[in-house]
Amino acid sequence: MDGPLIETVSERFEIWIKGGQGPLSQVRTACQQLTRNAGWPPESQGDLTLVVSELVTNAYRHSSGPCRLSLEVSGDEAVVEVWDSDPHIPALPSLSTAPPSEAALACGGYGLGIVASLSKCLDFHPQEVGGKTVRAVLIP
Repeated sequence: MDGPLIETVSERFEIWIKGGQGPLSQVRTACQQLTRNAGWPPESQGDLTLVVSELVTNAYRHSSGPCRLSLEVSGDEAVVEVWDSDPHIPALPSLSTAPPSEAALACGGYGLGIVASLSKCLDFHPQEVGGKTVRAVLIP
């Protein structure tokens, strides 16, 4: 027989991120590879990469230490979980029908709204060990 008998239907990785643009770039690249390997349509790959990037950036910006990213991608869905040391559960910004101005975007605060709009579900889980986990589920 040619080729493997079992095809990989799910890809998963977990990584601790200390912060900075270098690791974030590597996370984006790994995310893009996982979505391609899982057979996600190209138009959905960018959405997942954006969600991962926003959640990791928020964790790095708003906590005092590293964060942990867990990403599992299959043909049906992707589950993104980001843990950080800040126990504060943020409020989701309301997304109006009008796009925000460039000045408003420069001030920030729209990342979680974007994540929520791209995700099938977005929730926050306080952790007994401290901090919280933000979990987003996306479908292609």
